[in-house]
Amino acid sequence: PYTILFRGGSFFTVYEAGVFCALRDLSPDIMKSASRIYGASSGSVVATVGLCGCDVGKGYRFLFYNLSHVKTSVCGLVLGGGILRFLRNTLEKFLPPNAHELVSGKLHIVLTRLHDWRNVTVSEFASREELIQ
Repeated sequence: PYTILFRGGSFFTVYEAGVFCALRDLSPDIMKSASRIYGASSGSVVATVGLCGCDVGKGYRFLFYNLSHVKTSVCGLVLGGGILRFLRNTLEKFLPPNAHELVSGKLHIVLTRLHDWRNVTVSEFASREELIQ
């Protein structure tokens, strides 16, 4: 069985969304036989949206079209956590009510634990809200 990793990293997001769509549409057997799909950083958003059966392209078009509402500094840093609120609102709009059930056990989100800087994975989600967090 395969495992697939979407590692994220801002400008890779559109590329990874395209890769997810290509795998889903052109090689569905690879996606079905993958025992785990990992997502780190923005890659976790790509994997989540894709595994929930959402239209990945439509979601990202919406996201990038509306990013003009997010305030950034001169060097491109996001001010005031606006991007996190916006991303949360976008996920709440596009994810189905049972999103946590659709991805539990298959989606593995890679997180960095702050107190010891170790990577941990989360793969079970009790609610849609927990998944979005």
